[in-house]
Amino acid sequence: MASFVGFLEPTRPIIDWQLLQELRWKRAREIMAAEGLDAILTNVVDNVIYLTGWPRHRTSVHPGSYAVLFLREQKEPVIFCSEGDSGAVKQDHFYSDIRVLPPWQNTWVSYFSRALEDYGLSEATVGLDTRMNASLYNGLVKSLPRVNFVNASTALNRMRMVKNPEEIKAYEYTVSLVEAGINVGIKACKESWGRYSEIEIAAMAQYELLRRGCHATDIWCTSGERTAPVRRFSSAKPVRGGELVVIDGPGSFNGFRAEFARTVWTGGRPGSEHKLLYRTIWEALEAAKEIMKPGTRTSDLEMACLRVVREAGLEDYYGGYPYTGHGMGIRQEQPYITARFPELDTELEEGMIINLEPALWKEGVGGVRLEDIYLITATGYRVLSRAPYEEDLLD
Repeated sequence: MASFVGFLEPTRPIIDWQLLQELRWKRAREIMAAEGLDAILTNVVDNVIYLTGWPRHRTSVHPGSYAVLFLREQKEPVIFCSEGDSGAVKQDHFYSDIRVLPPWQNTWVSYFSRALEDYGLSEATVGLDTRMNASLYNGLVKSLPRVNFVNASTALNRMRMVKNPEEIKAYEYTVSLVEAGINVGIKACKESWGRYSEIEIAAMAQYELLRRGCHATDIWCTSGERTAPVRRFSSAKPVRGGELVVIDGPGSFNGFRAEFARTVWTGGRPGSEHKLLYRTIWEALEAAKEIMKPGTRTSDLEMACLRVVREAGLEDYYGGYPYTGHGMGIRQEQPYITARFPELDTELEEGMIINLEPALWKEGVGGVRLEDIYLITATGYRVLSRAPYEEDLLD
């Protein structure tokens, strides 16, 4: 398999992983105190990663045997993991209370109940993740009737939305790894002229991420008539000259997940409709960036993009998702960049990392998605993704 060198070489920063976790704990305990939570119990792996730093090697959707009991007044969390992972947890961390879970969730109630009792939480206020399955929740309520179980999802979302300085360094490096893979895909698309299929180009991009140290990746590539309507999977179709190609997808590194996208023109003279789609999406990003700063509402970012699309007469082809972007970190997370769901509207804060991914999908012409990642700073934003745009579609 061919491997191409990306346009920008990632440089690994010095990251203090212990400090990163301690700063997370500090923020978590401040929010728990404000919410009146004595502890949080979650078996949702991305929240386990946030509160413990483990399992960083897993993707955010891996359905493993992981859980954490995080106590506001206790220095260390209680970690639950599978028997196969317990040795690695002990070796990688200094946590003293590591409890082994069997692989069957219907047996976990007794393990969680015992931990709550061991730490004197039989009459405490304990937050549960709303993604916990119903049988676990009902079992805990029945087993510990004096515990005040409450919804902790809002608190967990607030913890994760604003990143500390060490998280920002780790995330920016993760972006650079994904960018290296996307750049390999871009180069392969332009050199293809029928030599490579979509799935081969996706494989080249994924290989680049894996060889650079990503733990997981799911980059996809669609070309020509397969770019509209949106299809988030690659096929055996050859990538030919004179086509729009969308290359998109995530990569994960040490518990952080980054994703972004580019649309490529593979050679020859693009048509006026190709250019209109591309320029409209590029201008939508520029319009959103003009108002991107702390205090801006996430709904206003989407409306800025939509105004550009409407002025171009392309609103009927917009989207593919019920949002124009979302928060980034351990996984796709809050805040969501949408004006269509007022209950999700959020004010931007310094330290948030978000993406914008406006897209147009016009059957018979093609699809265009441009996705970039931004760090919200004290006075505005900083772009974390640096892959070039397609000059042939902007002239």
